[in-house]
Amino acid sequence: MQNKISRKNRVKINILYLIIAILLSSPFYLEASERQSIKVKADDSISFLSFKIYGRFHPEMLKQFSKINPHVKDWNNLTVGTEIKFLTEKEMNSIIPEQKKEVIIITFLKHPVKIKKGAKGPHKRALLNMILDSKDCIEVRSGGSVELMMSYGRVIRLNEGSTLKIGTLKRDEKKKSVVGKFKLFLGRLWGKVLKARSYRKKEMYVSTPTLVAGVRGTAYDLKLKRDQSTIIKVFEGEVEIYNPLQKMPESGVIKDFKKPHRVKGPHRITEKEWNEILLRQYQQVIVTKEGISEPIIFDYEKERQTEWIKWNEERDLRLSERET
Repeated sequence: MQNKISRKNRVKINILYLIIAILLSSPFYLEASERQSIKVKADDSISFLSFKIYGRFHPEMLKQFSKINPHVKDWNNLTVGTEIKFLTEKEMNSIIPEQKKEVIIITFLKHPVKIKKGAKGPHKRALLNMILDSKDCIEVRSGGSVELMMSYGRVIRLNEGSTLKIGTLKRDEKKKSVVGKFKLFLGRLWGKVLKARSYRKKEMYVSTPTLVAGVRGTAYDLKLKRDQSTIIKVFEGEVEIYNPLQKMPESGVIKDFKKPHRVKGPHRITEKEWNEILLRQYQQVIVTKEGISEPIIFDYEKERQTEWIKWNEERDLRLSERET
């Protein structure tokens, strides 16, 4: 009798092992076992971390995060040291497919920052994880700063005293490209395009009254003064500088040039050169209403000791670093 019971128990045990083996080898279990956990650091937001993991953010993701992170009560105010679990990219894509419409998310916010929704909307207090769209205007007042992120690793940060208007936000499925165009009216901007895993062509243009800057997988600092002179410094990669008298076509390539600005002073470049300039790493130019200076090498080691540049480069590193 005991042998009989033992044999039955062995059969049950073998069946149980088989069930466990099937569960462990199932796609659901494998996906769950590959989920990543991140400990919240200072200045982290859920949208920032979502861009870090998935390269995008959508408010619907919060429902999924809440299911596997019941300990998090306020997604708009994360506590440093809190551990957050994330679905795998495959899981998230199956639940919330990538949106066809291109938008911008506020991923870092230090008030006072105001948002004007649309061409005629009133100014409202900016909110963390807020979605922005074409024609929205961001005004960063004294003491404030803000970070804006788009799909495929495109980042814009604004320092205090800056005003930026969102222009074109476009995603072309046929050309496999994403385009973002912005106009800086005043202040200081950091532009960055991360080397995202994507087959898409990533375009981001920022214009001022005196130049248009086009990004090529780079990081740059752009400052527009009240006299409308613009200083741009490239810290990584290359930046295309266009004459603002030229109308930027949707393709981003200018073919028919108008008369460019003339250069005054000791530094001169030709009209042909000012049609389009390729500014390389550690080069800068100063552009005024009268003209543009010759590109020169700036003291990048000194610049990296300043609070603004140091914060931006640390922020970029945080976005691209792997979690351990």
